[in-house]
Amino acid sequence: MKKVLIITYYWPPAGGPGVQRIIKFTRQFPDFGWQPIILTVKDPSSPAKDTSLIDQIPEECKVYKTNTLEPFTLYKYFTGKKKNASLAKDTIIQRPDEKLSEKISRIIRANIFLPDARVGWIPAMIKQGLRIIEQDKPEVIFSTSPPHSLQLGAKKLAKKSGLKWIADFRDPWIDAYWEKDIERFGFSSRLNQKLEQGVLESANVITTVSDGICDHFRMKTDNRFETIYSGFDIVNHDSIRSDYFEIMYFGNMSKFQSPLPVLKAIDLLPAEKKTRTKIIFVGNVFSGFEELIHQYPDIMIENRSYLPRDQMMEFGKTASLLLLINLEIEYGKGLITAKIFDYLSLRKPILAIAEKGGSLDELLDKTESGKVFAKHNIKDISAFIKTHMDLWLEKSVLLLQDNQNLDPYRTKNNVKKLTELFEQLS
Repeated sequence: MKKVLIITYYWPPAGGPGVQRIIKFTRQFPDFGWQPIILTVKDPSSPAKDTSLIDQIPEECKVYKTNTLEPFTLYKYFTGKKKNASLAKDTIIQRPDEKLSEKISRIIRANIFLPDARVGWIPAMIKQGLRIIEQDKPEVIFSTSPPHSLQLGAKKLAKKSGLKWIADFRDPWIDAYWEKDIERFGFSSRLNQKLEQGVLESANVITTVSDGICDHFRMKTDNRFETIYSGFDIVNHDSIRSDYFEIMYFGNMSKFQSPLPVLKAIDLLPAEKKTRTKIIFVGNVFSGFEELIHQYPDIMIENRSYLPRDQMMEFGKTASLLLLINLEIEYGKGLITAKIFDYLSLRKPILAIAEKGGSLDELLDKTESGKVFAKHNIKDISAFIKTHMDLWLEKSVLLLQDNQNLDPYRTKNNVKKLTELFEQLS
């Protein structure tokens, strides 16, 4: 069996979409003749924990963990956060309730630690990576980010070892949405851009999560790009009847994902339907939306904290609609978030608030899994909700059928495509 060295900062028991993408791939690599060798950190500063993902690590997988030097311990101390507090990747974004200590820490982090605060992992990564390469003799390197700093370490490992290298990007680098709202000085911005360009030009192949993100990077370099979707596997076709028409949103909701269009749409429903409707947010909601949500006291809204993936998928069986609110950002039209693949697994109708004509719109239309609405089409959103509520009242549960148009988005087919890249490079 051939071997691939996988460099990833996030690894179980860390949770979140970044971990889920690499776990899905790792689980199926042996089926295609590739043994995964993981290089990660011992205690990552992760926005979530999900111990259930540990059970999905295949027996063939070897895992190496190193120490890392990060400023997060000082950051937590300086801002008064608990030592074991979780920090999201957009901690650096300014918030309306930001304290002075947080503002100072944010500016320091933005301009000293480039491209991100995980850059302190690079020395240990390279040292351990060279040992792994000498001992286990992998044929190819696969590094997945964010944090994008790990791509700098992967670049050095590839150069020192002579191995071919695939750089995988789940988000853009200098154009990422969290980069737009931070205060980088001129020299920091220029250096960050230079670091990005160096990685894009050095990798043998660059993979991303959608065609739109591929197109985004293509404007920066002539390198080879391939789309590898995060992929989905249908959980099962069970569905549980709820007393309410439940509209569920999974994952963290940032300041760039306003729930206002959906709240307005539900508010337009007839009174008898509004009282039967419940919107459930599973994950952290941007604090700036609290006042907005309180403006709709007649709408039943439930907030739940982050759930491990297995519990989330079980909880989702009572949903009638799955809500996706795309980021309102420059590259949003080309974005396909990891959340959509969990939604596809549940086979529930998807209500998406996003730009029409984009990658998400194409996916939902092609797979007959839901519909995209522009944020200003409140009446159309409301009509969509009403139509599906009528179906729910008639059928008790809503469940979509499997179909062959889903094939390009299945995990197995995307792992196959990725391992074919490994074969070509090795």
